[in-house]
Order: sequence, then C-alpha cells, then structure tokens
Amino acid sequence: MKPRLPTIKDLSKLVRWVKPQICDDYIDEDDTLPSICLTVGADMNNGDWGYQTGDNSYTGGAYCFHVWAVVTVYRRSNSIELARDIRAQLSDLFYS
Repeated sequence: MKPRLPTIKDLSKLVRWVKPQICDDYIDEDDTLPSICLTVGADMNNGDWGYQTGDNSYTGGAYCFHVWAVVTVYRRSNSIELARDIRAQLSDLFYS
C-alpha cells in the first residue's frame, strides 16, 4: 500500500504561512536566529493531516495522528525544501 501524504504544494504553502508568525524573540537557546517549530501529523491511510507550531507539548492539531514530522522554520527557509523534508519524514515513518 502506498501512503497518502500531504502534497508538497500544500506543505510549502503552510511553511510560507508560518514564516510571518515568527517573532523576533523566538530564538532557541542553541541558535542565533528567530525560528519556530512546525509539527505535521498525518494519517497516511486516508490522507488526513494537521499541524501545530511552537513547542511539542503533545497537544494541538498534529497530535491526534500516529506519525509526526518536525521541522524548524526560519524566515529565510526554503519552503519547498522543508515541504520535501516533512514528506520524507512522514514517508520514513510509514515504512518503518
């Protein structure tokens, strides 16, 4: 069975939407640039997916799904590359 993943188009649109949400004080202790954590959860059997930004406190739109992909979004992040990374993480979890 082939997984039903969110499209790169939809995921890159999500990443582009997240970028303006990054506040100047969103700097991780191990970083020097503002960023935000983006978690995407998916049910690859029916194609449903959700997301959340911010900390991973196991609540939010991504956590009702069995598999998650987590990326860090910076203001200058390449949206398509991050979308591909999200898909790859989800795909790896489907086949593991």
